[in-house]
Amino acid sequence: MSQMCPNCSFDNPDEAQKCSNCPSPLRGLLGYRTTLGGRYQVISVLGCGAMGAVYLAEDKRLVGRRCAIKENRPDPNAGPEYQAHSRDQFLAEASVLGQLDHPGLPKVSDYFIEDERQYLVMDYVEGEDLESTLQRTRQPQPEESVLYWSDQVLDALAYLHNRRPQPIIHRDIKPANIRVNLQGKAKLVDFGLVKLLDSSNPKTKAELRGIGTPAYAPLEQFASSDDHTDARSDIYALGATMYHLLTNLYPPDVHQRLLNPELLTPPRRLNPLLTENTERVILQAMEIYPNQRFQSAEDMRLALRTPAAGTTTMPAPKPASPRKSAAPVSAWLFGLVGLLVVLLILGSVSYVLFGLEGNNEAVAQTAIVTEGEPTFTPTPLIVQSLGDAPTDTPTPVVEVPIATEEPTSAATDTPTSEPTTSPLPTPTARATAAAPAASIPNSSLSGTIAYPVFNGTDFDIYFGQADGSGTRLYRKNASQPAFSPDGSRIAFHSWRLDSWGLTTMNVSGANPIIVANFVEDQLPTWSPDGSEIVLLSRRAGDRKSRLIRVGSSQDRTEGVVIGEGEYPTLGLDGRLVFKGWGSTAPGLRSATIALADIQVLTSSDRDTAPAPSPDGQKIAFMSQQEGNWDIYIVNANGSNLQRLTDDPAEDGLPAWSPDGKVLAFASYRSGSWGIWAMTPTGGDQQLLFEMEGSPDGYVGRDTNTSRGWAEERISWTK
Repeated sequence: MSQMCPNCSFDNPDEAQKCSNCPSPLRGLLGYRTTLGGRYQVISVLGCGAMGAVYLAEDKRLVGRRCAIKENRPDPNAGPEYQAHSRDQFLAEASVLGQLDHPGLPKVSDYFIEDERQYLVMDYVEGEDLESTLQRTRQPQPEESVLYWSDQVLDALAYLHNRRPQPIIHRDIKPANIRVNLQGKAKLVDFGLVKLLDSSNPKTKAELRGIGTPAYAPLEQFASSDDHTDARSDIYALGATMYHLLTNLYPPDVHQRLLNPELLTPPRRLNPLLTENTERVILQAMEIYPNQRFQSAEDMRLALRTPAAGTTTMPAPKPASPRKSAAPVSAWLFGLVGLLVVLLILGSVSYVLFGLEGNNEAVAQTAIVTEGEPTFTPTPLIVQSLGDAPTDTPTPVVEVPIATEEPTSAATDTPTSEPTTSPLPTPTARATAAAPAASIPNSSLSGTIAYPVFNGTDFDIYFGQADGSGTRLYRKNASQPAFSPDGSRIAFHSWRLDSWGLTTMNVSGANPIIVANFVEDQLPTWSPDGSEIVLLSRRAGDRKSRLIRVGSSQDRTEGVVIGEGEYPTLGLDGRLVFKGWGSTAPGLRSATIALADIQVLTSSDRDTAPAPSPDGQKIAFMSQQEGNWDIYIVNANGSNLQRLTDDPAEDGLPAWSPDGKVLAFASYRSGSWGIWAMTPTGGDQQLLFEMEGSPDGYVGRDTNTSRGWAEERISWTK
């Protein structure tokens, strides 16, 4: 017998009290590969609560199908009457849930009781829950996206609340229970607290099923309340969920608000970009007393779509393009600014070519054309940093000054208590296109390229020859490969239970060393002399992204935290290039290996996977700055940002040839994945060899639904 860790899914002995892979206490969950109902094989833990867990499982009968299995564990010490009531309630609810059919709800396909535990089998929704989205982005979500998701949730709630003969109340709506699938659609998941509303006995409660999460639970849902939960309880929870999504702050629980109503800060004070109508709807949904809220999901949905007189609103919610949903400013504003810039340029050119008189004439003509049309003053975008973990006090707005001096280039390895960041370089409107130049030298297409392939369930590492002569499977259940500078060893992230974390070993497979044994340790990169590894880790309880140094030949060391950041890459010059995170701010940064002398390279949070050239003068990276994923390049001082690829396909994960004359990258061109190559100016783009599959399971999707594509790596050695 064994049991998986609720935090990292590591399989532990049944008698263990703490996880041997991470310090989390164990809760007696099922073991890895446990078979349930003679059909479902458990793979990992998706979530865990006081009364059960949710597992990811594979359906052995329908090969390739993955499902989510909700486990309810009644108190084994309770009396027979309690046990019987729990069993009857589960069977009644499961039979009703199995009849549900709505696009905003996962389909319940099976239910059973095994070893006194109750299991509900549902479709697994690929994507990301909104709690994870908040933790990853560390900022309020775009209003248009939140309105779109909320509209879909309200449609699902209307379906549930209007069921006959018994309405269904979800009772646990929160960001963690709303998953956005790969098509950007929201689904309401986890029916762990679902209640069949008995209109003939309105005071019946589901005490056996808990009270939900306090930040989102209404007053009547607590056991001390004499009122019953009904459709308006879900209205409150959705309002609190919207509040959290749009402010990145947990709302105060209802008991605190009873004592001090002023504790609920209006959301527009925390996020000035919100419309008045959205704020009004949220505050009404979160009224303490049910009769003051919206009385139905249809009423709330209509209020979000139809503003009250005197309030501002946004267009009716609609699906946002996955490639544009993360844009912080609306498209019409960009268009307006672009039009103004064009007019200013035309005016300047007229002045130079035809003199002041001609320029005055052109301006007069422009005035005639635009006469009678309204003019707009673009609202300045206020960036409000609210931090990683929500707090009860909003973080003040900080204005970042734009410096004009060049960043300093002096490097030091002396650690500092607070990272020092060089001034931001003067921003440009957009990257310029690099001019394709000479062809790829044949002599540069030599050596081995390591790359990851997602096989549908796990990752595998393959080796391909740069001259296109062949590929081979190198290691199963591994990804994020990184060759040592001399090419003799390789580091990678292992997904195998016997070596979870980061492993280094000879390319031949000899002398393997587990340098970091945490599932959240990833993206290893070597120091120039090969003695150290810098990695990204989210192993701490707060799951913040930190960069850690460990010895490349030391077994299972905790290492030394050097600061906050993501996707580290060490160049041969010893400079560390990484994606800024937390205190180091969004965009790409370079620094010493001790994270001193931090210099700004780019300022977009959509930039990742930096790859410094062998001479340290250029940084290639992948970004969604202008639509889909493309390859960009920038000088080591942050100047001369250029876009190298401009193909409708997804291009990413750049890697330099050992001689620095070629860039390799993964691309989904012509409908299949392959490793491509080009010159450092974007010229002579050509296929080196085809890949055996995609670099992960969610490539090409919105960054709000996946981070796998942005947290992989390919590596090239001579």
